[in-house]
Amino acid sequence: MLIEVHQRTRRVRIDSVYWRDMQMDVAWAMRLFVLSALLFLGLAPSPAQVSRDTPLDSDHDGLPDATEQSLLDQFRPRFLISASDCSVEPAEFTPFLNNPTVAADNGLIYGQVFPLPGRPDALELHYYDLWRKDCGKAGHDLDAEHVSVLLARDDTGSWKARYWYAAAHEDTLCDASQIARATALNAELRGPDIWVSDNKHGAFLSKKACRHGCGADLCDGTEPLDHAEVVNLGELSAPMNGATWAQSAQWPLQQKMARTDFVAARTTRLESLPASDIAWASPGKRPAQAAILGGDAALGGTETGLRATDSALTVADTNTSEALDTASHKTGNALVKSYRGVKKAVRAAAGIKNPERKK
Repeated sequence: MLIEVHQRTRRVRIDSVYWRDMQMDVAWAMRLFVLSALLFLGLAPSPAQVSRDTPLDSDHDGLPDATEQSLLDQFRPRFLISASDCSVEPAEFTPFLNNPTVAADNGLIYGQVFPLPGRPDALELHYYDLWRKDCGKAGHDLDAEHVSVLLARDDTGSWKARYWYAAAHEDTLCDASQIARATALNAELRGPDIWVSDNKHGAFLSKKACRHGCGADLCDGTEPLDHAEVVNLGELSAPMNGATWAQSAQWPLQQKMARTDFVAARTTRLESLPASDIAWASPGKRPAQAAILGGDAALGGTETGLRATDSALTVADTNTSEALDTASHKTGNALVKSYRGVKKAVRAAAGIKNPERKK
């Protein structure tokens, strides 16, 4: 049995399960008291009744808890958080509640490991940075963001990362999520650096990519979240560590836990690009994002190496984005010049004639 005590967050880890110490709330203490009483009366199975030959699988997904925790620890990304973020750090949530209630803004990261149907040689890991609030433009309480990785066994049978995915404004018109090969990020055996935008908490696989979101994301003045622990959420049907709040309708965490980020169309498109590229996960939205963004410099400025081959507008060293880059490099008036470049590029890509030009 592995027992660890984390002094900073005052949590106790027994094997792969995290428990609060003597500062636990009354409701949590009562639950432990009831469980202890059941054990005493013989109404609940004791550890001696559980076969030592059967690894514990609390979320019933066919993967031992110890294996899941080991993989979550090995591939944990290095989150780079803004020192001025309004929500300070990702939050820890009070266990066994139906709705998410922040216990502390202490940098805790929640994880999930699940096998892919029909892919016995593949696993998907999700890392959730959950925040008390989003206080950027169109801010709101509770903010569920995440990064994910697709693992596959190599020739020796060891798990190795193949692709990484970073969610940014996922499932909105401003979706700036990205996907990349693990080799491009030097993250086949460990987690990559992840830049988290100030106040909005979109995740980016490079700092330059951060400035090309639709929500005026900024990733300046970041500090590494080196002390982050990873607590396993389990599955929606069998939550671990008291994560009953994951299914709450107050945020989209349930939807994020229930799906893969590595659909075939997305990985196939990535494989058609140069090996070092970071690609937009939803490239079809880029033209609309450029039009919405208007004069904001988030789609202009320095080139990022991002590509979206099936999008009308790409963010790379292509002809359509060249107008954006040239405008912001040559003048300091990005607000006006970048807007004109975006407008022209979108219209040209869409085949729309300029309505202001006389016939």
